[in-house]
Amino acid sequence: MRSRTAIRLPLDRPARSLARRGRALGAALALGALLASGATMTLAAPAVAAVGDVKCPSTDCVQIAPAAGAPVAIAPDNAGSVYLAYSGGDLLKLDLATGALSTVTTGLGNLRGVAVADGSAYITSFDGTLQKVTLATGSRRTLAAGLPALFGVARFGTTTYVTDTNGEIVAVPDDGTARVVATGLGFSYGFSYGLAFDRAGLAYTADMGLGRILQTNVATGATRVLADEAYEPTSISVGGDGLVYFQVGDEVKRVNATTRVQSHVTNIVGINSFSFSLAASGDAYTAGSGQDGLWRIAGLTSR
Repeated sequence: MRSRTAIRLPLDRPARSLARRGRALGAALALGALLASGATMTLAAPAVAAVGDVKCPSTDCVQIAPAAGAPVAIAPDNAGSVYLAYSGGDLLKLDLATGALSTVTTGLGNLRGVAVADGSAYITSFDGTLQKVTLATGSRRTLAAGLPALFGVARFGTTTYVTDTNGEIVAVPDDGTARVVATGLGFSYGFSYGLAFDRAGLAYTADMGLGRILQTNVATGATRVLADEAYEPTSISVGGDGLVYFQVGDEVKRVNATTRVQSHVTNIVGINSFSFSLAASGDAYTAGSGQDGLWRIAGLTSR
């Protein structure tokens, strides 16, 4: 039986040395053991920048909140603020114009994911709870509880969608009952850490165990593979160009969901970046390990 014991540390960054497909499943199982035990892993030193890489710090990659610590999830609201969720249960707001950090609320549980829409934050936790926080007041209510450990979260229409450690997408309609709409999206602990939708309502996830980028029709549950990777992919985002962006180790890639053609975008070097969150502007936000704070990568989708 899988452990559901809550941990209070951010999800550990996978060891950078596991870079071949034959070891991806072993990496996923190791990650599952970490989730259960709370153990830590040693991070490799950041790579040396090459031509075309994003070097942090630089004019392309600026540290915008040195005191932000290590959020487990980041969500820009595309209106001048970025929201940060922490495993200890805090939700913070960063004002991009002033650099001021403020607390929206605390005590939310062992957080894993955050999405912002229509003046609210939708937050997943490792204890299987989905909560809605009103950003103006910090008030909260539980939308679903008793689910498997939750990670990715996204809004589409009047429904909140989440990913869990069973490799499922769960739909939680406003004032409705949670139901599984897709399965088989991850093997064992090869769950998707992120979730994104395109304008047509198709969902995108990354199977961290088998290294797949997946497209799912949440109305039918039908899923197809867009790309196979040699390493655990994270950070699923859909850009304004309609392409699907994700991170593999230090590398950012994109794939055309229609043609399945993928291409290299850049490498992020200088910080141990595990994932990023893409804003509507094409800028990306990422947190380095430890106390590296929050970084903004300018114009990621235009590279």
